[in-house]
Amino acid sequence: EILFTNIGNPQAVGQSPITYYRQVMALCDLPAEAGVDHPEVEKMFPADVVQRAKEIRAAIGPAGTGAYSHSQGILQFRKDVAAFIQERDGGHKSYPGNIFLTNGASTAIELVLTTLIGNDNDGVMIPIPQYPIYSALIAKLGGNQIGYELDEENNWAATPEELQNRLDEAHADGLAVKAMAIINPGNPTGQVFSRQD
Repeated sequence: EILFTNIGNPQAVGQSPITYYRQVMALCDLPAEAGVDHPEVEKMFPADVVQRAKEIRAAIGPAGTGAYSHSQGILQFRKDVAAFIQERDGGHKSYPGNIFLTNGASTAIELVLTTLIGNDNDGVMIPIPQYPIYSALIAKLGGNQIGYELDEENNWAATPEELQNRLDEAHADGLAVKAMAIINPGNPTGQVFSRQD
């Protein structure tokens, strides 16, 4: 039997959905009078679910979950993400204006690469081994994949020498290197770069 677990869908392999998130989304999607403002809402849903749904609905505004939002995502959500990052990273400043919320990593990668690759002379440095979306999208967009080899003997590190060699080769080939992808933690290697890396 083959269980396909590569697409991030735990329900496909038998994991039950997390009830809390489903309940919060239900209250966010329902008209207020049938959901968060219903007189018996706390009999139908746990109090923490109701509170979170009210916070989310306030952030979304009166247009509701079906309306367009700011292109970067709803400001309050970006503020929440920035606060989380700042706390996680020991106080290093994180700015909501630098955060873009998407419906998944693949969408974000495609948006960035589409912005960067303008013609067949543009290149993007990507780690080897790498998650195949990078090479697939670079090819689809008509760009050039500039692979830099991760050093397996050195915990899959990206060495400065390897990066410089690949950059020099790309320039010698007349390519305009637009960006370097850093996958951290590594996929599929699982390494976590140190600050020195």
